[in-house]
Amino acid sequence: MATNFLMQPLANSRHAIENELRSALWRAGFKGMWVSCVQETAPFICQGAWGEKTFTVEWEPKNYLLLKSPSPDQELLNAFQTMLNHHPLAAYKNGGDQVIVEWRVKEPETRYNELHVAGVAELQRLSK
Repeated sequence: MATNFLMQPLANSRHAIENELRSALWRAGFKGMWVSCVQETAPFICQGAWGEKTFTVEWEPKNYLLLKSPSPDQELLNAFQTMLNHHPLAAYKNGGDQVIVEWRVKEPETRYNELHVAGVAELQRLSK
């Protein structure tokens, strides 16, 4: 994973966080995406829109990134996979029926086992 915003600490500034994420998405070819920071301390959280699609991105630098959406969306998944240049670890549903796709920088096997043991809904392994 070579994306700067995920691998480096960021300033606790909404503007800086939004700019880093937007720039990463736009460099990956997804210029129609827009994000707004709603939490400027780690884990960072941004709300996003891409046409009619809405999503949330949560991440902790050098650790993980979660892409949350109301329903499965292969096009959105592909966009983030392209931006991160890495396959996600897993997808599952949370208690609110939101779809979560998870990328892990550290200890992906340990995290997958945690998800499995926790019995998260509709757990799907997306990479090894």
